[in-house]
Amino acid sequence: MADRSEKKDNHPKIARSSATDIMSNLPSEVTENILMLLPLRDAVRTSILSRKWRYKWVNLPQLVFDDTLVKDSMENDDPLLHSKLFKIIFQVLLLHNGPIVKFTLSISALKICSEIHPLMVFLSKNGIRELAIDICDLNGYRFPSSLFSCEELRQLYLSNCSFDPPLTFKGFSRITSLEFILVDFGDGVLEKLVSSCPLLERLKLEGPMYYDNLEIDAPNLKFLSSNARFKYIHFQNAPLLAVVLITSDDDEEDGKAYQMIDVFGCLPVIETLQLGRRFLKFLTVGGVPERLLFTLDHLKVLQLDEVYCREIAEVSFVLCLIKSAPNLKKLEIEMFTSKDDDTGPVLEFLEMQLYSDVSFNQLREVKMQFYSGTRPELEFIKLILAKSPMLETMLIESSKEVADNGELTRFPHVAPKVEIIRKDADKNRVTYLAKGLNWSLTEGGG
Repeated sequence: MADRSEKKDNHPKIARSSATDIMSNLPSEVTENILMLLPLRDAVRTSILSRKWRYKWVNLPQLVFDDTLVKDSMENDDPLLHSKLFKIIFQVLLLHNGPIVKFTLSISALKICSEIHPLMVFLSKNGIRELAIDICDLNGYRFPSSLFSCEELRQLYLSNCSFDPPLTFKGFSRITSLEFILVDFGDGVLEKLVSSCPLLERLKLEGPMYYDNLEIDAPNLKFLSSNARFKYIHFQNAPLLAVVLITSDDDEEDGKAYQMIDVFGCLPVIETLQLGRRFLKFLTVGGVPERLLFTLDHLKVLQLDEVYCREIAEVSFVLCLIKSAPNLKKLEIEMFTSKDDDTGPVLEFLEMQLYSDVSFNQLREVKMQFYSGTRPELEFIKLILAKSPMLETMLIESSKEVADNGELTRFPHVAPKVEIIRKDADKNRVTYLAKGLNWSLTEGGG
C-alpha cells in the first residue's frame, strides 16, 4: 500500500517534468510563433517558464505596444502614466536583440510625443519594415528626419501628425503600403510622396482633411481609399488600380468638373468602385454620355452614395456605368428624392430605358438604401428587374417605415429565381417577395 501511495505521489512531478521538457525543447520557429501571438506583456512573462525560455522574447522581430500595456496594470488617470509607459518601451528596446521588422505604437492614453524622436532614431537603425504610430493627439507633431531614412520600410501607418520630409528625401524605394489618418501634408508633398514610391500598391487617406490636387503616378498601385476632400484627382499613371473607394460626402462647390471618359479611361482594370456624393457630383458636371466609349470589363462591384433621383444627370450617370460594365455583379446605391421635387424628366428618362434593348446580363445582387417609396425609386427598381436575367437578390432598405401597396410584387422580372427583400429599419420588419409570392416575418420582436 505504501509503495502504491508513493508512486501515486510521484505522478504529478513526472507530469510537470514532462510538460517542462516539452516546452523547453520546442523548435525555435514554434516558440517564436507562440510569442508573436501573445500580447507583448505576456510574451515577456514567458521568461519564468524555464531557463531555456528566459529572454527568448528579446529576439522577436515584431514589437506591438498597445492598450494591453495599460490594462490591469496602470490607471488611465495616473499623472505618471506617460513616463511609465515610455520607461517600459525603452526598457524593452534596450533588452531587444536583432532587427525589429515590425513596430506598432498604439496607446490611446498617450497625449504628448517628445519621446517619439529618440524612438524613431532607434528604429531607423534596426531595419524597420512595418511601422505604425497611432496616437490620438500628436498635435501636428513633425517626425524627425530619421523617419525618412528608414530605407527598409514596406508599410507605414501614421495618424494625427504632420508629414513634412526634408528636401533631401527621395522617397521610400521599397514601400508597398501607405496609410494616413488625419495627417497634414504641405503643398504637393502627398503627390510627390506617391510618385517617389515605385512599388506602392496600397494608399489610404482618412479623416476630414482638405487637400488641393492629387496627380496619381503609381504604376503598381492596386488599392486607393480616401474620404478626404480634393479639388481634383487625376489618375495619371495607375494601370493596375483595381479598387477605388472615394467617399467624401462634402457638398461644397469648390472643386473641378471631371470628364467621365478621362477618369475611367485611366482605370483599365478597375474591379471595385465606390464613389461618394462629392466626386459623383463633379463627374456629372462634366457631361454624361449614354455609355462610355470603352467597356469596364473588369468592374464587378459598384457602390454609389447619395444619388439624387431628382437630377436626371445623376440617374443617367448610374445607368451609364452599369451599361458600360458588362460583367457587373453587385450594385449598391443610395437614392434620395423629395415629394416636392419635379421628377417628370427622370421618370420619362427611366421609362425610355425600360423600352430600350439594354440588358444587365451579369448582375446578381442589388442593394438600395434609404428607400422612401417615391416614383423615381420604384421606376428604377422596375428597370433593374426587367433588365437583369441573372439577378438573385434585391435588398431594399428604408430608414423609416414605408407604406407598401404591393406594387413591387407586380413588377415583371426576367430572373426566374430573384428574391426581393424589403427591410424597414424602424420596426426591424423584413418582407420577402419571391416568384410572385408575398410572405413576411418579423425580426427582433418588432
